[in-house]
Amino acid sequence: MIGLIPAAGSGTRMMPFTRAMPKELFHIQRKAVIDHVIETLHNYANIDKVFVVVGSHKGAIIDHVGDGNMQNKGNLKVAYLFQEERKGLAHAIYQAKQFINEDFLVHAGDSFIHPKSEIKEAIKEFNDEKPFAIVLAKEVDDPTKYGILKVDKNGYLIDAIEKPTIEQAKSFKTENGKYLCVSPIYFFKKEIFDYIEKTPPGAKNEYQITDSIILAMKDGKKIRIHTLKGESFDIGNWEDAEKSEEILKKL
Repeated sequence: MIGLIPAAGSGTRMMPFTRAMPKELFHIQRKAVIDHVIETLHNYANIDKVFVVVGSHKGAIIDHVGDGNMQNKGNLKVAYLFQEERKGLAHAIYQAKQFINEDFLVHAGDSFIHPKSEIKEAIKEFNDEKPFAIVLAKEVDDPTKYGILKVDKNGYLIDAIEKPTIEQAKSFKTENGKYLCVSPIYFFKKEIFDYIEKTPPGAKNEYQITDSIILAMKDGKKIRIHTLKGESFDIGNWEDAEKSEEILKKL
C-alpha cells in the first residue's frame, strides 16, 4: 500500500503564520503536524513509500521532510507531486494517478489521529472486508461545520451532506444524538481515479473527494465508514490547533 499526503492548501485560516510557513509545519507536542502524519503512515500503517502533494509556497515542507531518511533511518521513501492550481482535495489526489497502481491511503497533511495505532484497525477492515473505500469519521455535536455522513446498520455509507443546517442534518443524527463527520483519512482502490475524472466541480470551482466517493457509492461500490474511538485533530485554524494541544496534554 502507498501513502499519499495532500499538503498543498493555502492555510488562509492560520494567517499570518502561513504567510511564511505551511500549516503542515505547525508544531503540536513539539512535532510538526506532517511528522505526526508520517509517523502514522510509516510506524503504524507499515507504509514505506509516500507521495506528498505540494503547491506554491510549500518548499519548506520539502526541506523539512526531505526523502524520509531523517524521520525513519532510511526505511521510508518520500517523493513529491506538484499541484499547480488549488482546485480541491479530489484534484490534489488526482495528481498521483500516473504514479499509483495499487491500493493507497490518503492522509491529509494538516490533521492526525490519537492514538495513531487506531489506523491498524482501519487497515484490517480494508483487507478483510475489501470495500472500495474506507472513510475515517469522528463523532461531533455540531454538524454545520463539516461533511456529515449517514451509515447503514453495517457501517456502510448511504448518504452524505456538506456543512448542513441543523434542519438538513436531522436525518443524519446517530442513535446517541451525535453526527458522523469526515476525518480526512481515506483508504482507496486505485479505481477512485476513474470517479475523480467524472466528478463535477463544486463550490469555488473545486473538486471534492466526497463527491467522487458518492459517485462510486451510487455506482454500487461499497464505502465503509470507520468511526474513530480516539481523537482526531484538524489543524486548520488557530482555535483547533490550540484545542488539539490542550487535549493532548491531558492524555
